[in-house]
Amino acid sequence: MKLTDEEQAWVQAQLALVDRFVGDYGSGEEGLAGVDRAWGAWLAQDHRGEDADTIINAVAVALGQAVIDALDGFMWVTVFQDGETDLGVTGLPAVDTIFFPAEIVSLEYQARTPSFLVRTLEHYVATVNEARS
Repeated sequence: MKLTDEEQAWVQAQLALVDRFVGDYGSGEEGLAGVDRAWGAWLAQDHRGEDADTIINAVAVALGQAVIDALDGFMWVTVFQDGETDLGVTGLPAVDTIFFPAEIVSLEYQARTPSFLVRTLEHYVATVNEARS
């Protein structure tokens, strides 16, 4: 299901938040590489007391948006699954796949992985492009 106006506004707010996050923790790099560096710097610091979910959501939206920007026909969707609602990125109907960036970022947060965004994007794009051919 396509995003509602409220969900689209939330995505835009997350992208603005990730810009501030990169400004606070980044090295001046732009794009997803800048978010990746900021993520690593943020993880390296003691950020107890901060709302990790806020950062995870913003970084997840940056990853999802990077997928959309890299793959023609991909878009944000609302997914209802097991009584839960989540945002995903899909290429349906042309490409039968759905990507849940928040799940990826949450897992990498739990694993304390300092750099994964660019690598994840490259892997996903290569997988989709291989499926398309």
